[in-house]
Amino acid sequence: MAIDVHVHTRGGEKGKAILKAMDEVGLERVVLFGVPPHRREGDIPKDAHKQSIDEIAGVVAADSDRLIGFAWIEPTLSDAVEGIDYALGEKSLRGIKMIPNKWYPADERAQACFGKIEEHGKPMLFHTGILWGRSDTSQYCRPAFFEIMLHYPGIRFAMAHMSWPWTDECMAVNGKFKENQEGEWTSYVDITSGAPRIWKVDALRKALAYLGDTHLIYGSDCRLPEGADYAALRLREDEEMLREAGASSETVERILTSNTLRWLGIG
Repeated sequence: MAIDVHVHTRGGEKGKAILKAMDEVGLERVVLFGVPPHRREGDIPKDAHKQSIDEIAGVVAADSDRLIGFAWIEPTLSDAVEGIDYALGEKSLRGIKMIPNKWYPADERAQACFGKIEEHGKPMLFHTGILWGRSDTSQYCRPAFFEIMLHYPGIRFAMAHMSWPWTDECMAVNGKFKENQEGEWTSYVDITSGAPRIWKVDALRKALAYLGDTHLIYGSDCRLPEGADYAALRLREDEEMLREAGASSETVERILTSNTLRWLGIG
């Protein structure tokens, strides 16, 4: 049974249906992202974060052990810091998801959020690498910009998609964290696809050789329950690619389960 750290919601999902799909796929736990608070139709309401947080909290209430709720926080909205307190405090969500879109990770508004997340001691997942869409937004997601997280050593954070197409830069940044932080370093690489197979296998091989196998975690970028077939395909293909990259059975187990538990602070 694997743990998937990268599952989206679009609104209206039922926790029990997600759990059923997880059993079909072979997933022990999933990290579920709330709906982006800034992408609703029409004007963004003043309580946009609260609406998104309440919704994902309701979904994961079906089984808060297997369904791990992450609030989607948009730092440019005025209620972002308040939303973090609400999500990680009153609603007991387990972490935060962000996409740098028209803002850089060193933005003062983002850093205010990082400080609040660090107070709660919860993990984060960032989108990194190319950002699909019709606007010129990928420039904000370059891996080197996430060096700012060196100033927030209380946050275990994951860089999604191995930052493709900047996979070498992603490995370099994570290597910097590995070498410059005492004890357990705080950066993780989410191997969720983005890169086509020919690039991804090469990136996995480099990551295993340079970083080792303790800070890579698995994700699918799927939606559940309707995306169960895709989730199963991603899991099967990622296991194949890990083997192709030279991973042992023990390494595959770490990437699919135990590394994620450590990132989440479970166990």
